[in-house]
Amino acid sequence: NGQVPGPTIRVTEGDRVRVILKNELPESTAIHFHGLITPNAMDGVPYITQPPIRPGQSFTYAFVARPAGTHMYHSHHGVDQITKGLLGAFIVRPKTGEPRVSADVVMVVNDGPLGFTLNGKSFPATQPIVVKQGQQIRIRYMNEGQTFHPMHLHGLVQRVIAKDGRRLKDSYLADTVNVAPG
Repeated sequence: NGQVPGPTIRVTEGDRVRVILKNELPESTAIHFHGLITPNAMDGVPYITQPPIRPGQSFTYAFVARPAGTHMYHSHHGVDQITKGLLGAFIVRPKTGEPRVSADVVMVVNDGPLGFTLNGKSFPATQPIVVKQGQQIRIRYMNEGQTFHPMHLHGLVQRVIAKDGRRLKDSYLADTVNVAPG
């Protein structure tokens, strides 16, 4: 859709999800919904859980959104489809108990042909997150690259409330959070 990362998908836990992938690429593709519990036939891994989706073909992924948390979708086929934008956040809101925040920011880090990127852009084209004093924001760090990335805010500590897409029983403060691939 002309953007990197792709559009963020936001649903509520228990929603029935249908994603129709129409392949307009010159090569085959598929989508894997990383961290979500899906039927095996909807897992999006070519040659293992489904045949690759060939150019001009369509495939409909259908599943119930679970578990609640920050997840991602990405290609599981083709060496450069992810760096060209076939990836994005897949956020499953809990039915109840989600903290209120002033802003909910998705930050996808990657390392690839463009070097280290934040939401598909390398410095100095990256965008700051602007907030007012007293506001609480949620930053959803996601790593689509191959290496760990130490993420930090300049002059602020962060409260870690979830890891690997799942809510922690006890949150903690951290200056730097190492975000692993996946």
